[in-house]
Amino acid sequence: MNMTPKENMLAVLNHQSPEWVPNYLTDVVNGGFGFGPGPAFEKGPVTGGRDGFGVNWVTPSSGGGAPIPEPDSFLLNSETIVDWKKIVKFPDIMECDWEAQAKMELGRGNPETQLIDFGSGNGPFERLAALMGFEEALVSMAVEPEATGDLLNAIGEYKIQVIEMAAKYYQPDVFTNYDDIATERSLFMAPDTYRRLIKPVHKKIYEAVRAFDMIPIQHTCGKADILIEDFIETGAAGWTSVQPTNDIESILKKHGDSFCILGGYATNGPAGRPDADPSVIEAEVQRDFDTYGKYPGYIWFGFLLIDTLDPDEKAQKMMPLIKASMKYGKHF
Repeated sequence: MNMTPKENMLAVLNHQSPEWVPNYLTDVVNGGFGFGPGPAFEKGPVTGGRDGFGVNWVTPSSGGGAPIPEPDSFLLNSETIVDWKKIVKFPDIMECDWEAQAKMELGRGNPETQLIDFGSGNGPFERLAALMGFEEALVSMAVEPEATGDLLNAIGEYKIQVIEMAAKYYQPDVFTNYDDIATERSLFMAPDTYRRLIKPVHKKIYEAVRAFDMIPIQHTCGKADILIEDFIETGAAGWTSVQPTNDIESILKKHGDSFCILGGYATNGPAGRPDADPSVIEAEVQRDFDTYGKYPGYIWFGFLLIDTLDPDEKAQKMMPLIKASMKYGKHF
């Protein structure tokens, strides 16, 4: 093999000939939200606290240690959404020490040989939900679509500032927009609502990502395969954290030569539990590579539902999954 993991990953993302099925857990160094919570203006300090918008984040163990906006302390609701310009204060992202943040995060890998992925947490819908809660965000999209759309567009403009800073200080190959718009069974909203209010903002973000010579990736957990054509039309090069509640094989058969799928691992099943037996993890990893690895456009990715945001502790607890992925990863 002559390719580095970075080169091999880029070959798949650019629909060229790779030497093996890429393994996201070993072939990528993460910055931003993919590394941990990322810069504090987005999801608050690591141990909890206010972000750059004034939203207070907490890290309950019931949520696997992931930061969430403090319940019942939201800044907006479906009535005040019409006055969002008076209420919402966007952060000054220049207050972040970008150089130090990038050095700390990228120092945990080897950017020379690994693909660099900057993860931008709180995509447009997630930020809307952080400001007002999921229920009120969805109500607002239904009863005040114009005001909600204006706020979503403003969030998109703010994200373009983040894109510029990420490009300057991280020089990533990939920019992942984290925007969960689905549950394990279906979208949070009607597909047409996504297409009318969120899709144009995703498209604007991905155009900016490409303008800074990065590859845009859409992150969405849950069942969202009904939007696969829409994701492609936004300009995203791939969809990440794709779980088998979606028809992954059909997507790869139809679109694998022009669009990438990162995922496959059944995180929401027994293999995703933090106390999963290594044999269960290995069986699921082998299933992934055997089932999806034969198609173009596939990048293996999985994770366990671990109750910690500490990178060292997380890496240690992920070792059974990492070892299994290195054992069963298939080479061409």
